[in-house]
This record gives sequence, C-alpha cells and structure tokens, in this order.
Amino acid sequence: MELWTLLKLLSVLFVLSVIGLYVYRMYFDPLAKIPGPKLAAASLWYEFYYDVVRKGRYTWKIWEMHDKYGPIVRISPYEIHINDPEMIDEMFGMKTAFFATESHELHRIRRGVFAHYLSKATLLRLEPGIQSVIDKLVSRLEGLRGSGRNVNLLDVYASLTGDIIGQYAFAQPYGLLDDPDFSPYWHKLIMGVSPNGHILKQFGWMMPLMKAMPPWLVKIVQPQMMTLIEFQQEFRRQVIQAKEEITRGEKPVGQETIFYDVLTNDQVRPQEKETDHLQDEAQTIIAAGSVTTGNILAIASFYLVSNPPVLGKLQTELGNLMSKTGPLPKWQELEQLPYLTAVITESLRIGYGVSHRLQRLFPDTVFQYNGYALPPMTPVSMTTIFLHDNPTFFPDARTFRPERFLEQPSLRKYLIPFSRGSRQCAGLNLAYCELYLTLAAVFTPGRFTLELFETDISDVETKHDFLNTSPRLDSKGIRVTIN
Repeated sequence: MELWTLLKLLSVLFVLSVIGLYVYRMYFDPLAKIPGPKLAAASLWYEFYYDVVRKGRYTWKIWEMHDKYGPIVRISPYEIHINDPEMIDEMFGMKTAFFATESHELHRIRRGVFAHYLSKATLLRLEPGIQSVIDKLVSRLEGLRGSGRNVNLLDVYASLTGDIIGQYAFAQPYGLLDDPDFSPYWHKLIMGVSPNGHILKQFGWMMPLMKAMPPWLVKIVQPQMMTLIEFQQEFRRQVIQAKEEITRGEKPVGQETIFYDVLTNDQVRPQEKETDHLQDEAQTIIAAGSVTTGNILAIASFYLVSNPPVLGKLQTELGNLMSKTGPLPKWQELEQLPYLTAVITESLRIGYGVSHRLQRLFPDTVFQYNGYALPPMTPVSMTTIFLHDNPTFFPDARTFRPERFLEQPSLRKYLIPFSRGSRQCAGLNLAYCELYLTLAAVFTPGRFTLELFETDISDVETKHDFLNTSPRLDSKGIRVTIN
C-alpha cells in the first residue's frame, strides 16, 4: 500500500472515530440526558479553552451554564456539576464520597499519618512557636510605621505562613519574614505554579516528559512547567536531607516536626516514607499552608481597613479581652470572641479559600438528583464560589458583613472553604490558629494603623481560578502603608 493511500485511510478512520465518539456522547452515553452545552459534552477541549487559553475562566462559564440550564449541568464528557447548597451534606458526607485521584482506603491511611501532626491538640502545644513568628511579623510592621513605604499584604502574609509551616514541617524556617521586602518571590512562586494544574489535567503525560528533558530545553519550551519542576525538586531535597539527618542520628531541636516524626515513626508504613510520596506530601502541605491562609489574611485585612465601623467593633472586642488577659491572648481565648469569629467566617466566605470545583465519586451507588440518575463512579462536583455567593443565603454576597453570621449562625453550614467530610483539608486547624492569632495581633487597638495604598476592590475580587484564587492578572497586590 502506498504511503499516500495509507495516510488517506488513516485520516478517514480518524474522522469517523471522532464522529462516532461525538454521536455516542451526545445520544448514547449514560450522561447524554443531562443538560449542558453540546461542546462541553463532546470534548475536554471546551474546558481547555476556558481554563488554559482564557486563563482560569471555566468556573464563570459553568456559572453561566447553571443560569441557562438549571442546578445540574454536564460540564465535560465525564463530569457533572451541581449548584445547590442543600446538597452539600450529601455531596461531602463522611461515608459516601471520595476524590478520583486515589482509593478511599489509601487516602484514609495516608491522611491518618499526618492527622496527628495537624490536630488541634498538637497545635495548642505548638502555639508559642506560632506566636513567636507572628511577633516577628508585628515587629517588622512596627518598624515600618511612619516610613511612608507601602507593602503588599499578599507577600507579607505568605511570608508569615510560609515561615510557620516551614518550621513545623522540616524544622527549617525559610526566613521569609527577614527579607526587607517580605520575600515577594515566595507568593509569586506558588501562584506561578498554580496555573500548571489546568495544563496537567488535560495533558497528564506532560510532567513525566518535562522531567525527562534537559532543564535548559524545558525553560525554552514551557518555562511555567520548569518553575513547577524546580518547586518539586526543592521539596525532594528537603525530604532527602531529613532522611540523611536521621541516618546520622541528628534530631530537630525545639519542637515537633512533621516529616522527622513521620520518618522515625515505626507505626507508619514503609510505603508512606518513600521519597517520591513524601515529596508530594511536602508540596501539598507547604504550598497549601502558605498561600491559601495568607490570601485569606490579606483579604480580611483589606475589608477591615476599608470598613472602619467593622474594624471599630473588632478592636473594641479585642480591647475588652486584652484588658483581662494582657496583649497576647491565647488562641482558645480568641475563639470565644463572637465578633472576631464572625470576621474570620465572613473572610473565609468572601475569600473562598480554594476557587476550583471540588469533585467527588460515588463508587457503589447511583447518585440521584433533580430527576436524573448518575451511574456509579461518575465525577460530580460543586464549587465553593457558587455556594459562598449564593444570593438566597447570602444576600448582597460581595459585601463584607460579619454580622450575617451573628444574626444567623446556621448559615455556616453552607460554607466549605476547607471542603468537608473525609476529604476536608487536614490543615484547617493550623489555618484557624493562624487566622485568630494574626488578626488579633495586627489589629490590636493602639498598636499601628494600616492604610490602603493604591488598592481597590479589583485587587481583591477573584477573577481567575488557578486552583488558588487570583485577582485580575495586572493587579499589584493588596498594598498598605503603616502609620
């Protein structure tokens, strides 16, 4: 057979296979009756266009789908999205659902390895160490008082949370707060890595290929991917260093350290101590433990500074407590403050936590919703942004109003900034500890005053979903001066 004839035959077969796949997905697939755009049902390229080409905008396209088609839509050939706050418990129940990335049993084992180190009881013991890092932040800000210099709170708080989690994970404080400019590269590094998630979702083969290529070629072909590779290599280096220190009989001094304790714990399976696995865990813990909480702290600070009545109420409450406890109240004491708790809850609501949709599988049951029956193992997702901005439960949703949670405490059940159920973020206790202690320290009455510098709501509102929330791409951050 001539080459040209073979190529024509292959081309015809390819076109027929594409047409056949389209016909199947449109008319014979078990999900064919679920409403939604035909292009989204036909191909993952629809999602690719909005999340890669349009830079993290598929979330807002899905919102438009719900406006047009109703509370259940087919957003890809395989995935169904639901926008209904009353479905939160069923979607995120402890016994019914799990992520597609690994088996539920394997996740349970691996989560159990780290659960102790991120438990509230452990963090209460570590609170003095966390407070000492916050004290360093306060000292830095006091040193800038009256200087007229502006600082980016996204960098400031990412440095704070990065130093805290670095010390706790590897006994290696990164010294981010010591940098005169609050280490802007750190926040930029993690946010620069985030968009790669959309690319790797579409092209899972790309990361192994990039790792096999010479670094100089990766930097030319896909510089963003090189940033991710270097990010992973650094965590691998830290894991290997921890193993070598243990081999030499060295032990971190001063506090419990997550990865040292995991590596020396005889109850932890050998599989969970493998370098590749611990590298992945380190990336998740360090990245999630830095930018996500840091972003919420920056957003909370913006809304407090731009709402004097809200800030006044908070500082009155803090002042009343500190008149009894002194200038450094404990985490458990701060948790009892209703207005501070409402401020933190509203900050988590309006800042979302994670912007990307949360996906679940139901392996053994037919998922029933709104008259539709989804086969077992169908990915079903919900999105924090849609729930937190739901106009029925949160009227005037983009207005920062902590009072809504004092008036209706039951509204908290519609919030999922840390997800919920068996896949709830393991670091939520650390996040809450940092939120309470940091906001109390920074906004202690009479200490110093933050004033916004060339910053408005467009620097805060989420406009791109890179798994982490992102404002408009040309934003210079949430900048303040200290007086």
